[in-house]
Amino acid sequence: MWEKIALFFEKFTDPLIKTLIMIGIVFVLLLIVGIVGNKIIKRQRVKKKKAVTLTKMIQSITRYVIVILLLIIILGIWGVDVGPILAGAGIVGIVIGLGAQDLIKDFLSGFSIIFENYYDVDDIVEIKGFKGRVLDIGLKSTKLINWKNEVKVITNGDIKEVINYSLNPSLGIVDVDVSYKENIEKVILLLEEKLIYIKDWFPQVVEGPNVLGIVNLGSSGITIRITVKTNSEEHYAVERAIRKYIKEIFEENNIEIPYPQVVVHDGDSKN
Repeated sequence: MWEKIALFFEKFTDPLIKTLIMIGIVFVLLLIVGIVGNKIIKRQRVKKKKAVTLTKMIQSITRYVIVILLLIIILGIWGVDVGPILAGAGIVGIVIGLGAQDLIKDFLSGFSIIFENYYDVDDIVEIKGFKGRVLDIGLKSTKLINWKNEVKVITNGDIKEVINYSLNPSLGIVDVDVSYKENIEKVILLLEEKLIYIKDWFPQVVEGPNVLGIVNLGSSGITIRITVKTNSEEHYAVERAIRKYIKEIFEENNIEIPYPQVVVHDGDSKN
């Protein structure tokens, strides 16, 4: 029995040691790939989305290539004939044999996303009902993070439709109600005169604010609409600032903001 155990260790110790050494080498290589890629990104004084995206994609491809080569080398260490695999036909056969059609679909979709410029790292997108900033684009999947810091990983093969909010400026819309008793023309002129300063306070504003005019005659007041264009997905803070500033303008000029009212008429009254 002890002889069999000794023979077992004698037979498998050498390939086991070689396997562990190769795994250690690959671990170091993957670490170097990550460090080099991150340094390339950080060295850019002006962060360019496309450069960051391509760097991350190259990192992803490199990792997969290193891992595949590791598997082939380990198979060779353990006596498996790697000739057909290195020739190329074997790799295809193994991939198909393992039922990895979905993996191939994810890879092809990943290339399509990059080269057809669906989105880049740091873009704000919506995929499968999840809206967030693109953290990472890999060969197999895309990683998003939303305003709640929730992270969602979506396989590239499942990405059929994408809404990219970063391709064009965002449009902020602010509706404000004014009492019917107010002179609407004066109110509009006052808003046009005062709201122009918003652009000086918020550098992300690229156009406006513009007072479009009356958009609704409500039950208790008249609705005036203001629009403003900002850098993509940076309109929320500007909208809040406009609302706050409008309230201050109305208070300073005694302009009434309406509230729900109920008017009761006496049917028997002749007046």
